[in-house]
Amino acid sequence: MLASLVILPKDAFGNNISSASDQGLNSYNFTFSVSTFNGSVATILDFTNKGWDISGYLVAEFIAATAGTLLLNIQGDNQTLSSSPLIFVVNPGLLVVSKCSLQWEVETKYFQIFSLVEGFIHQHDQYGNLVPGLYEFDVEVIENGTNLIIPVTDIQFRQVGLGIQLFSFSLMEPGDFKLMIHHKELNNSISTMPFHFTVYIGYCDGMNSIVNGSGLNDSVAGEASMFSVLLKDAYLYPSLVEIECLQVQVVNEFDSYQPQASIHPMKMAHGTLCGTNFNCSAHNDVELAFTPLAETNLEPRNMRFSAFDVNYTPERSGIYEIRVFCGNIPLNGGHPFRKAVSAGKVNTSLSGLVKPSPKVPKLTKNEVTVQLMDSYSNPVLLQQSKLELEISSVNSSGSSIWTFSDNKDGTYSGTYLAKDVGTFELCASFDGMRLMPCPFGVNVYTSEYFPRVQNDSVWVWEDDSIAFDALENDYFAGHNITIFEFSKPGCGSILQYDHLFRYTPFKGFYGKDSFSYTICDVNGNIASGGVDISVLSIPPQFVSVPSQLLAIEDVISPRFGGFSGLEIIYSDSTENISITFNAQSGIVFLSPMLMKFWQPAWSISSTFREVGKSTELTLTGCVEEINFAIQSLQYFGNENFYGTDTIHVSTMNTNGNNSLDIPILVEPINDPPLINLPPFVIMDQGSEEVSIFSRDRNKSAVFVGDPDLLHYPGNTSRFLVMFSVEVSSGFLSTKLPANLISTTELKFKTSYQWQPLQTFVTISEHFMVKAKGIRFRGTLEDCNSVLEQLLYHVCSRDPKLLLSFSAGSFPYIFLCYIIDVLFPDNMGDEHRASLIVTVNDMGNYGCYPGCTDLMSMPHFVEVSVSLMREKPLSLLFAHVFGSAIIVEFILVLSFGVILLFFICKCAFVLINEKRRQASQDFELSNVKNSQEGTLTKDLSDKMTRVRGCCSNFFMSNLQLSKFHLRSCLQVGIGGFPKATKTSSSDQLEMTSPSGPSAVASAKDEQLEELPSSLLR
Repeated sequence: MLASLVILPKDAFGNNISSASDQGLNSYNFTFSVSTFNGSVATILDFTNKGWDISGYLVAEFIAATAGTLLLNIQGDNQTLSSSPLIFVVNPGLLVVSKCSLQWEVETKYFQIFSLVEGFIHQHDQYGNLVPGLYEFDVEVIENGTNLIIPVTDIQFRQVGLGIQLFSFSLMEPGDFKLMIHHKELNNSISTMPFHFTVYIGYCDGMNSIVNGSGLNDSVAGEASMFSVLLKDAYLYPSLVEIECLQVQVVNEFDSYQPQASIHPMKMAHGTLCGTNFNCSAHNDVELAFTPLAETNLEPRNMRFSAFDVNYTPERSGIYEIRVFCGNIPLNGGHPFRKAVSAGKVNTSLSGLVKPSPKVPKLTKNEVTVQLMDSYSNPVLLQQSKLELEISSVNSSGSSIWTFSDNKDGTYSGTYLAKDVGTFELCASFDGMRLMPCPFGVNVYTSEYFPRVQNDSVWVWEDDSIAFDALENDYFAGHNITIFEFSKPGCGSILQYDHLFRYTPFKGFYGKDSFSYTICDVNGNIASGGVDISVLSIPPQFVSVPSQLLAIEDVISPRFGGFSGLEIIYSDSTENISITFNAQSGIVFLSPMLMKFWQPAWSISSTFREVGKSTELTLTGCVEEINFAIQSLQYFGNENFYGTDTIHVSTMNTNGNNSLDIPILVEPINDPPLINLPPFVIMDQGSEEVSIFSRDRNKSAVFVGDPDLLHYPGNTSRFLVMFSVEVSSGFLSTKLPANLISTTELKFKTSYQWQPLQTFVTISEHFMVKAKGIRFRGTLEDCNSVLEQLLYHVCSRDPKLLLSFSAGSFPYIFLCYIIDVLFPDNMGDEHRASLIVTVNDMGNYGCYPGCTDLMSMPHFVEVSVSLMREKPLSLLFAHVFGSAIIVEFILVLSFGVILLFFICKCAFVLINEKRRQASQDFELSNVKNSQEGTLTKDLSDKMTRVRGCCSNFFMSNLQLSKFHLRSCLQVGIGGFPKATKTSSSDQLEMTSPSGPSAVASAKDEQLEELPSSLLR
């Protein structure tokens, strides 16, 4: 089939060449060669150059006659075209039966009876290519003479290869036959038909037969070799066959050389075989070992034998394989015999020096090559010890000679050095015999006479071209030097411009390449050198880049997955490369889902690094891994950033980097405005008109702003907000610029609604306003200016009335003061007022609450500032002091509860004691004659218990209850003193021992007075 090829001509820089720009290409001859992958030459037919087509290409046509996957090499002007060789596939044509061929498993025309015949049918098209498929063929066996078709019952076909069929059948009758193979449908025979063959009667067994002799051993080229063949059947009896049935193949493995083998029957002496291994010289009567057929007078070619001698003479050295066949029966189990044939003796007439150089430099080792051959032109090895090199000088100059070394290919290298300039004669000899040419004249010059070439090393980027001067570092005499020849690089094209070479690597190639060149000076001296070229792989390239990315302010974008549309390519799919992402006003990172479900078999790694004020994300891995990872990139901008940002992307490999910038548009989110004002302002008490936010008085920041203004793309004068200030009592006044007249509104004391500005006076493009509330639409700068110039006018009111409880009670008064601090709204207008500042951004600067529908809502911010005449306590101090008072109150209350508990306990004890005392008095009245000492002792014991109880109680609560009890031991019998001063008569009465009744009565009165005194 006719194939067309188009060629796009380009110069060394990659520029296209058209038919109009270079008319010389019309007659430009391209050379084409087609080969298979194993290097064999393929056949092409009718190659034709068609010239230019309408698209600007050079067109060529050819017919490929060889089927398979082929390589098309294209050359022009000794240059290889880029992308050459081209790979293309040629399919075989239709089956042509007359082109089909038959090949036997054993190439013979003699077949042993009852053996299996096997042959291969090769199905070919018109060009001899194998045609795949199982085609139906008929096989007929016809007897010669009678032309009768012999029935073949066990014939079988099966496909054993692409376009090859194996057929087999058994031979059951002896005789001469012919084989016919033809196609059933096409009724046409294959080539080489009919095939004539003979079926002989024989019972040779390939395993039992013997092949032996010295001819199977290693030998020397040119020497005759002989071995014997003894044919035996399966029972080890001699198997007789005609001499034509025995076939011997001796083949050289290297070049398929086959020496001719002669076969003859083995001789017998007195009934004993006399062949290769037998000595027959002692026998006079010698006869052939044969068995005659039915007739006694037969020619030798019709005789049958069982023992044979085989003679052959190999003339080429190498390894040989020897196969022996008896008809179609291979001997030795089908395994070949192997033998080595070495070269013979050296033939000095065929040996000699190989291209000796007539000019050499002095004081330099110069090499001489000698080739040794035998009489059959076989290279002779391992003879370096017999080689000698002789050198003589006409002017008796000195020289040095070194021994020869074997190059393992029949050549030997010798080295000599000439110490002076002059003429020398060389002569090489082998074992004393001189080798031609002898003598050989050599002229010795100084080293400056000869050019010297130094190897060069250059590098070039992949898919790029480089021009360089290879002779720049070379030395040559004079200025006339010629690049004699140069080789072709393996993976690129080379062009020569005088002393310059331009190398262009093939598309997609990277790695090492080289070529050699040879220079020639004016004296005809030549020198060769090489150029090593490193083709560097270019950094990863971007094949797909998004034009612009979209994101939302203060939101990770995209919400799910990552940005798509970014893809890179790289020549080496296994090399680790790096890609770096860096955003000017944000951060780029991988989606967390990707990091969680990452494939563990991959080796990609990601790192973050701070570079200045930005953060870099670096991914490292092969190109496939990186292309998968960058599909999950996400972006998060800096706080409150919106507008246009740039993501800088840089790819790197070991040879360099490549970068680009991807714009990303960040949609704004409407952020609420900011009001940064102090919670209270202390005003001067002696003035009725006070500047509220004076910078001299309040050093804290007074600022009204909006985060959206930071990255506002337009003029800040167009960033407008609705601003208002209003005071709870008094009036406000400020100075406004004239451009706010149309948007200014006021709120007066008598009205609760905003009213537009009615009257004003403009001075220096400003006007003054005074009202309870002021509102306008303006810029943030106007708002800040109004706050800085804002004046407060105090409105006097009656002082507040304070409720008075427990005059002089310090805890209550201080608690009231703390409540006033914590709750300032209870204070009057004269000492305190509230300033309310509001800002409304009107929803014009971004979407809110979401950007899905591109809708927006205004943000409203309000701040209240307390205007005070007195400086209040700090909030921390007020809370701490109030907490201390509350703690003290809790402690006093606790102590009071404890004191009440013990008072009640003592009361219960005294009541019980009085009851027991009454019982004892009743008993004492019945015993009137009791001794006074006994009564006194009993009363003393009871009072001691009472004193002990009261003493313990009062001593434990002495500091808390603030009661001071006098010592209970002042009275001799333990009585308690009264509140009033005691007279002396009373004392005498208490201590008078008038009787037990008086004493008991006095003690009872004291016991009755105890609870009341305790209560006091």
